Amino acid sequence: MNNGLADSVERCARDWHSSPYYDLAEQWDWLNAFWGSRPDRPFKRLFDTLNLEATVELAVGHGRHASKVVDLASSLTLMDVVKENIDHCKQRFQGTTNVDCILNDGYSFRPLPDASVTAIFCYDAMVHFEFDVVLSYIRDTARVLASGGRALYHHSNLAAHPGAGYLDNPGWRNFMSQALFLHAAQRAGLDVIESVIMDWDAPQTDCLSLLEKKISAAGHL
Repeated sequence: MNNGLADSVERCARDWHSSPYYDLAEQWDWLNAFWGSRPDRPFKRLFDTLNLEATVELAVGHGRHASKVVDLASSLTLMDVVKENIDHCKQRFQGTTNVDCILNDGYSFRPLPDASVTAIFCYDAMVHFEFDVVLSYIRDTARVLASGGRALYHHSNLAAHPGAGYLDNPGWRNFMSQALFLHAAQRAGLDVIESVIMDWDAPQTDCLSLLEKKISAAGHL
């Protein structure tokens, strides 16, 4: 791993080996923000546009969102850089034949092959990622998505406080903006289908962006 990326991954990952957040996040009101039909939270509306044939959840944590998807996806790959989270998910989804749990490097979707995924989603995690890690994931999104595949990313829109540690920012949001994220996505060859700025713990700190891999002449996966 690139030493700079390794440091960036570790700065965030070290806070998530054990946290009371995981239990709190299983509560109905926390989950409803993502899976309820709320006009101020477009997660479900945009998620319903994904082709779940070969789905990846990035930064799965303890699997609260995966539990909402496991019966919908033909294949569901759960990825996290924190070993404790992958171990938890292996236990939680033990015996579920369409689920694969992978400990990844914290900045890419490897070892997944090129053009092998129809959908990626990441909720309430990328908002904490370091800037260079987000850019790395965007580039690898373009690699791993099949033609016409989509990625739905919940990311930070907090461009204030450059250089600050994310734990010192509102809602633990790291440095990023909607404009920077969409610029990186388009430079990586991805189409922006929709991008919505949202209030969270502070006004307009969050963004939900839906990206698509351009459909090639070779067609879909």
